[in-house]
Amino acid sequence: MPRAVKLARARDVVNPNAPFSPPPPASYAAVPGGAGGSSGEAGTRSDEGAGTERGTGRRRGALEAGLGAAALFVAILLAARGAQPLRDWFFQFAWYPTLLLLDGGLALRTGSALLAGRPRFALSLWFWSGPTWYLFELLNLRMADWYYVFVPAALPPRWAGTFAAFATVLPAIYLAQRWMDEVGLARGWSRPRFRVRRRHYAVCLLLGAAFVLLAVRWPDAFFPLIWGASTLLLEPFNHARDPGSSLLGDLARGSWTRIVRLLAGGAGIGLLWEGYNRLAGARWIYTVPGLERLKLFEMPLPGFLGFPVFALDCFVIYHALANLGVAVPGWSAGPPDSAAAERQAAPERPATRLRLGRAPVAVVLALLFCAAVQVGLDRWTVDSSAPRLADLPGASPAEIRHLEAAGLGGARALAETDSAAVSRRAGLPPGRAGALVRAARLASLRGIGTRNAAALWRGGVRGVCALARTPQERVTALVRSEREDPRAGRPARVRVWLRAARRACGEARSPARADG
Repeated sequence: MPRAVKLARARDVVNPNAPFSPPPPASYAAVPGGAGGSSGEAGTRSDEGAGTERGTGRRRGALEAGLGAAALFVAILLAARGAQPLRDWFFQFAWYPTLLLLDGGLALRTGSALLAGRPRFALSLWFWSGPTWYLFELLNLRMADWYYVFVPAALPPRWAGTFAAFATVLPAIYLAQRWMDEVGLARGWSRPRFRVRRRHYAVCLLLGAAFVLLAVRWPDAFFPLIWGASTLLLEPFNHARDPGSSLLGDLARGSWTRIVRLLAGGAGIGLLWEGYNRLAGARWIYTVPGLERLKLFEMPLPGFLGFPVFALDCFVIYHALANLGVAVPGWSAGPPDSAAAERQAAPERPATRLRLGRAPVAVVLALLFCAAVQVGLDRWTVDSSAPRLADLPGASPAEIRHLEAAGLGGARALAETDSAAVSRRAGLPPGRAGALVRAARLASLRGIGTRNAAALWRGGVRGVCALARTPQERVTALVRSEREDPRAGRPARVRVWLRAARRACGEARSPARADG
């Protein structure tokens, strides 16, 4: 072979260890024995086609992002004005437009929509998000670190709405990580490599099991350990099946890029979760031991440290499902050094393909698991349903008809109206209007709800300021005397009510103003 040809080909050798190796330069075609000019023309046509495809993807991304932004703006505006059902369902009405906005924004930058452009993967991610979060709800049945208030009273919309909310978790974490890829966060971050051995598997499994056992046995002291336990328990399996989609594999290669991006994405998404929850009618409230006062939105400030670790859990759980063949693979093919490298990376190993004989069985079992946990959630974690006029303590059917005719069709709408205006609009005596407003404000305060309010009302606690003056033990006893729920009147929940009542009466000019 002529010396010039050898030198030319030596220059064009692709480094197999590089994160992304570019194609050989065009000058190779001119070397004797090369591919010739026809391949250059084919490459030009291919580049033109790719450019056209990216342009189409960007236009679709702009449309998707625009629809998401518009829907999110409308949801926030109407919920802030108290419009129903947007107020009660704000979390769902906000998160699905947010997913459109995040996915469309990525398509606008890259020319490829990662969810809208891959519907099978998007549906799989959406579905398995539900069972993933129900796993943590199962653990919370023991720990009781959060509870839900003002959920729909009817079972079908309550269950459907709950699953729809939980189904946004994995898509949100996935898109957050992809945004971190796109902006190039932690590009090239590396540490010394190490060889993963079986003893590392054993250490991960023992630590994960210890985390779960400690959190379940002594929840008040070890509740933070549930975040990260899934990663420790499942990473050995993921690494054994597919090191390229494993965090242990990343560490073995000395790469921290993907881990850092997941942590950062989880932190950002956690902030959005808590912000949207704060605006929602149906919401969760935290009662974390020792951290009940120092909060941002509803979350105790130290609790925000759990969201980055939770993002690792989400990544690992979904890859475990994909490695089992019951979820559509596609979260990532490996630890990219940049977003461009990720888009050029090879597809995931065939071992992680969806197994059609196994997936339907897994879906049925997952739905049964979700339903079983939801039954426990309804009994132990849900503390109140959305307050209705018909359930207000002391309200007669005739008074309810007058209120509805006056346009005061909800207990929270009544709570936000001055008693004099209620008397005038509904044609009720001032004394009765004041009593109804007090009952509505009591039921609407910090998720108390009409069932708890009725128990307090019958015990002589007839208003927000009356509640503020009542000892905690008395409030707990009144609620438990009327309700058989095992966690009704739990001291941590009662403290949430008392703090809100004392704050409301302290900010009001007089107790009469706070109580209506």
